Amino acid sequence: MRPPIAADPPGGPGFDYRLLHRVPATSVAQFLALERRLQAAVQDVPGYLGESGPRYVGRIQGQPAQRSVHLYESILRFDGLQSFLEWMDSPIRRAILEPSEQQGYAYEGSADWEGYARWLAQSVRGRVPLWKTNLLVLLVLYPTVMALTMALHALPWDFPAKLLLGNVCSVAITGWLLVPWVSRLYGPWAEGLGSRGQRALALASMLGLLAAMLQLFRSLPPTLW
Repeated sequence: MRPPIAADPPGGPGFDYRLLHRVPATSVAQFLALERRLQAAVQDVPGYLGESGPRYVGRIQGQPAQRSVHLYESILRFDGLQSFLEWMDSPIRRAILEPSEQQGYAYEGSADWEGYARWLAQSVRGRVPLWKTNLLVLLVLYPTVMALTMALHALPWDFPAKLLLGNVCSVAITGWLLVPWVSRLYGPWAEGLGSRGQRALALASMLGLLAAMLQLFRSLPPTLW
């Protein structure tokens, strides 16, 4: 068994993906058995570095205990985005998951923003404060998620399937294209270079873009969502 979460490999930054599992109280044992099967199957996947969890993080309140939904968190780590995507689309993984999904198992996924910070570090020379990293990621992640939500809305799939596809696409688009692009565009601001006026103008332009995108998406027909 490999260690739960390994250090970044010498060849480049690792990629972390956080999964939040929603498990009916009556299906906890089956879920833990499913996780053991997935962990055994992923061991020999090229680029796999380890997994943390599943860790119990609480339950959704408002229902009797026997009908409640328990929440578990796990974090997958691969040596890069491509290795992660190959595992997520693996026929072996799908064959293990499909029977449980048909019985009501669901999960949500999100890329760890710390992973975006590592990608960002490849494009800028100096140390970038965390709040700047978060703002740069938000600048590209928000329109990407909104656009994918509209694009996938009409697909005749269930919500977990569309959510998974949307997350995989948003990770690929932002990781490969948009985060490197925005880091080059706003690199001097991220590193604190340039005059105070130039840095203020860069910050104002980002906030202005976010406000403009918000108004744009608000103006679209609700049937698109």
